[in-house]
Formats: sequence, C-alpha cells, structure tokens
Amino acid sequence: MGKNRKKLKKLNEAFLNAYIRIDSVCCEKFGIATGGATEYINRLINARFAPRRDEVLPRLVKYRNVRNRIAHEENALFTVSEISKSDIKWILSFEKSLTKRRDPISVYLRRARRYARRRRIFKRIGIVLALLLIAAGVAAYFIFL
Repeated sequence: MGKNRKKLKKLNEAFLNAYIRIDSVCCEKFGIATGGATEYINRLINARFAPRRDEVLPRLVKYRNVRNRIAHEENALFTVSEISKSDIKWILSFEKSLTKRRDPISVYLRRARRYARRRRIFKRIGIVLALLLIAAGVAAYFIFL
C-alpha cells in the first residue's frame, strides 16, 4: 500500500469516526435510532431562519454524501480525497456545539419558544387592556347618564 493511500485511508477513517459521533449525538437529540445527521439536515432545511443555517447546511450535506460514498462504494476508503483535516476539525467543533446546545437547531428552538412565550404574554396583556377599556367605557357611560 502506497504512502498516499495509507494517509488517505487514515484521514477518511478519522472523518468516518467524527461523522459517526455527530450522527449518534443527533440520534440522541431527536430520540431516534439511526439517521441522526439526516434528521438534523431535514430539520435545518425546514428551519429557514435558524442562525448559521447557510454555513452549516451545505457542509452537513457534503459530509453526509462523502460518508455515504465511503461506506457504500468499493475501495472508497482509499480513493475519496474530498476530506481535509480542516473538515474533520469542523465536524469535531460542530459536535461540541451540539452537546452544548449551541448548534443552529438548538438556538432556533430556544428563540422560537421565547417568541411564542412573549406572544402569549402580549396577547394576555392585550386582553386585559381591552377589558379595562371596556370597563372604563361602561363606567363613563353610567357616570355621564
């Protein structure tokens, strides 16, 4: 086996290990048995206003496609050369953000819950103000009768 093939194999194995870890973290996050990274990608596609979506989504799609090639094509572990050390570092960094809930989906869901809570509060305040205005109008009607 040539030196370049060994180096490529080692790099691709490191990539696969890192990808498998984010896949399992995503499986835990969404409560599913398999396909965690794919589920994350699907949710990110649907979360149009998630922060960093335009940065994270293309990378995850690329990495999923490379992982599928390596896993399913013959001798791909020795021939796929699309991955670099910086890609593996990014995956490890993304795994850390997943575990700390600083990833785009976690941030998006936190903001969505906060927005919904604020809407409920403002709706209640609006109802109370409307009732106070009605009560003031009724009181003014009876006072000036």
